[in-house]
Amino acid sequence: MTASMSFYADADTSIRLNQYGTRRAPILTLDGENHSLSVSAFDRLPVADHLSFARALAIACAEYVTALETYATGLADGDQEPDEEG
Repeated sequence: MTASMSFYADADTSIRLNQYGTRRAPILTLDGENHSLSVSAFDRLPVADHLSFARALAIACAEYVTALETYATGLADGDQEPDEEG
């Protein structure tokens, strides 16, 4: 099965981490108007698989920040928005 999802965050989107120590798995939640995304570990998979996913997600998020900073620098230097006519 394949799936695709888009989550468009804006300034009103909140990011929350619920931590429960060793009692249960943490839950990462992104909440926006009329949408939310939760990431959590379930007992169906080994915790090692969840850790591997979380590490890959952290790396991808850090790379996204770097790419977004590069994009923002280009805009600040006078580059046009992608949908503007040049």
